[in-house]
Amino acid sequence: MSVHCEQLLPGFWRFEDTCNVYVLQRGEEAIAIDFGSGAWLEHLPALGIPRLTHVFLTHHHDDQCAGLARQACWPFTIHAPGGEEQFIDPAHAGESHRAPWFIEGCPASYDAPRTRLANVQYDIGGFAWFFVNGFRLRFVHTPGHGPHALSVVFEHAGRQIVCCGDAAHAGATIWEPYHLEWDHWTGSGALAAWQGIERLQGLGIDLLCPAHGPVVTEQPRRMLQALSKKLLDFYRAKGHVSPGEVNRDLQPEQLGHDCFRYLPHLYQFGGNGYMLISESGEALVVDPWSSDLDTLAWLCDHLQVRPTAMAVSHYHYDHCDGIPAVRERYAATAWLHPWVAEPWQDAARTILPWLLPIDLQPFNLWPEDGVWQWNEYTFAIAPWPGQTWWHCAFMAEVDGRRVLFGGDTFQPTALWNGTSGFCAFNNSRFLDGYLPSAELALAWKPHIIAAGHTNCYAFSPSKFRKITRWARQADQAVRALCPSGDLERDYYIVHERIAEAGYRTPGNRSVPA
Repeated sequence: MSVHCEQLLPGFWRFEDTCNVYVLQRGEEAIAIDFGSGAWLEHLPALGIPRLTHVFLTHHHDDQCAGLARQACWPFTIHAPGGEEQFIDPAHAGESHRAPWFIEGCPASYDAPRTRLANVQYDIGGFAWFFVNGFRLRFVHTPGHGPHALSVVFEHAGRQIVCCGDAAHAGATIWEPYHLEWDHWTGSGALAAWQGIERLQGLGIDLLCPAHGPVVTEQPRRMLQALSKKLLDFYRAKGHVSPGEVNRDLQPEQLGHDCFRYLPHLYQFGGNGYMLISESGEALVVDPWSSDLDTLAWLCDHLQVRPTAMAVSHYHYDHCDGIPAVRERYAATAWLHPWVAEPWQDAARTILPWLLPIDLQPFNLWPEDGVWQWNEYTFAIAPWPGQTWWHCAFMAEVDGRRVLFGGDTFQPTALWNGTSGFCAFNNSRFLDGYLPSAELALAWKPHIIAAGHTNCYAFSPSKFRKITRWARQADQAVRALCPSGDLERDYYIVHERIAEAGYRTPGNRSVPA
């Protein structure tokens, strides 16, 4: 590959490789910070550098170190932060892998090296130092693109230089900010990244050298201060979506065996399921989870009813993996919204959080936006994107009350900040996801929201008006961290990374025209 070389100071260069590689020379020897593809090595003799002695990795991502896999033994020592061996060292290959990614929430890493690397020393860490080639290198813990990431601080040519890895990017932004989403709903990664930036902005910095993008030479500390604020805004966006709202939990009648009655014909069972009873004695099962099937059987026996239909709010396995068993036991027919069904079209090759590679076929499809009749109940059907894009809502009048079955997109205030969380990997959307879903609830005016995870609560317009404001603020907070200002290019690009790894990423990632 073509590599551009830029001299930043006498004896200090930046190579534009798969990441920025910084080379620091003293005499005939040099050290490098990060490695990239290694194509830059051939340029060293022309710079008067006959020997490279050390390579220091700021973090484990493939674009930082992939070229090191070209040979098993190098004539220099490779150093990495302690803790990164889980992604790099062959001895830990069974612990964390590139793909298929761990299905329960976010993966431990979105960009672990494609080939693991031997002969790496995991001997650097935050707040330690190294004396090499006449330089004292100090290391500052700057997590974000992983919990062990660090920055390298040193003085050269009368300047204090900070090579910050992916802790910061020019313009007070973050390279591929989805890496800050260490799980599928909290802001723990964003908060850790903020703490790292707070550490850096306390330093005197002449050159801030990130792993991607240009070097920051104009008031780098002021840039870091702006980034610190943006990271806190992002962290707060991960917080409550309707602050100050009460839970409005409905108080059911407990029947025993983890079963509850909310209305004469509406029941909740197990950890996620609902059951709607028809005057015919048939039952509609909502969100059948395999862990709840014994409880469902108890409830059916107790009420002397038989499920004939199933409906699903979203594709996450704890809301639908019981479909085959319920179909086999009761001959019930499954109904899925087209958006919800999309990840299941080729589940064995699809990488999404909470997706099990099992076959749910056969199932029938609802209209994308319309009505569905089941016995005496007429359901309104619509997309309901939020926690994930592949989500729907369906509402019918039950015992004189409008009941909206809402899965995990919106929850009571005390649970998971009221949303079940957002992340790029789950394809959570703001202006074309949470916002129209909240507006739909305001238009439909349900009396009851039968949400996932045993949360049945009374609808409150004020709660959903607050959610519409939060959705706009969250969109701004995430967009502000994107170097291009484009969510598709910098944030939702995680789905392109999945495709590059040879796995399927479902369509329907934007609102249909």
